Amino acid sequence: MKENLISELRYLEKNEDMTILMAAVTGSHSFGLSSGQSDYDVRFIYVHNDKRAYLSLSQPVEVIQLKEGQFDMEGWDLFKSSRLTLKSNPALFELFQSQIKLIMHPDYYRKMNGLIADCYSKKALGHHYYRMMSDNLQQLTKTRESKRKELKIWVQVFRSYLILEYIIQRGSLPPLSVWELLDLVSIDQELKTGMTRIFKAKQMEECISDNESEKNLSLLEGKSISLKNEITKLHQGKSMETELNDLIWAILK
Repeated sequence: MKENLISELRYLEKNEDMTILMAAVTGSHSFGLSSGQSDYDVRFIYVHNDKRAYLSLSQPVEVIQLKEGQFDMEGWDLFKSSRLTLKSNPALFELFQSQIKLIMHPDYYRKMNGLIADCYSKKALGHHYYRMMSDNLQQLTKTRESKRKELKIWVQVFRSYLILEYIIQRGSLPPLSVWELLDLVSIDQELKTGMTRIFKAKQMEECISDNESEKNLSLLEGKSISLKNEITKLHQGKSMETELNDLIWAILK
């Protein structure tokens, strides 16, 4: 499958007259939660081959998308992705943190990976994953979803919770695999068991009972406030504008 994904990306390069600097599989495959029904979410960063496009009155295309069968591909132009980096964007973080890399421009990847590791705002990421956890929890308590959708919501709740705990406990950027997070994060055994059950159900395309859902809600009760307080103590990050400008200019030469 990896070869098929790379082939599709090479087709896009030719069709859109651009060069991909970095591409990786994100989503459930990178979280260690894929099933037979999982799509392949691919995210990539590209630069237009015609550099005059960046000096024209009409702005070059900043987003390229391709949805075909199980493939869901989306790419961001070099300038757009750099602006996202300045904001410590979580989607960009997950792209570079993915272990399923498809295409890498070595020098670009090395410099970007270093900037993300050294300068990304842990506080900004903390707020993002806290909102993700809270919004999904609110959806579970306010509306009755189908069992399949409810399971996906629980996956997002627990994945966000583990990422938050990792950042708070270790003060560093977390891995994406939920199984690594379960091993590395210190949490109650009962909560860990509940999470493991949800993640395995996602892989096996099973459903969970109402009793399990209610139990999970009770296990998380009261944890949101303490997490929110800890997020305020996280590192704000560092400015990356000078380094990103240097990187862009080097690529456009």
